[in-house]
Amino acid sequence: MKKKGKTMSKTKAAPKAKKVSSSQFKHFQEVLEKKRDDILKMVTHNEEPVGKDVGDEADIASQTFERELLFEMEDSERVILDDIEAALRKIEKGDFGVCESCRNAISVPRLKAMPWARYCITCQARAERPS
Repeated sequence: MKKKGKTMSKTKAAPKAKKVSSSQFKHFQEVLEKKRDDILKMVTHNEEPVGKDVGDEADIASQTFERELLFEMEDSERVILDDIEAALRKIEKGDFGVCESCRNAISVPRLKAMPWARYCITCQARAERPS
């Protein structure tokens, strides 16, 4: 497509994300610390000893399923917890909000949705795309 002698592509490049301001660092630190505390409370609550399986086969199957579901949930929560801890370390170092892949700023809306994000949306989409 041409416009006044210039060739324009049909797709626009994504606008460059703004860096996180120093006032936003404190906000994100508080959000991350609260999420970390919530996860730790949930994981420690779920690690309480589970009683012996009782009941008929259906009850035992249901209890087993619930334990397996809890285990999977805890595993994903632990992954998020690791990412939160990494984000808090980045805040301390002043690297928070920088994509680990391309080193560009991660957009503030993405950080608001997922403050422990390690990658900008472009790099994350690229990583999730099947080869």
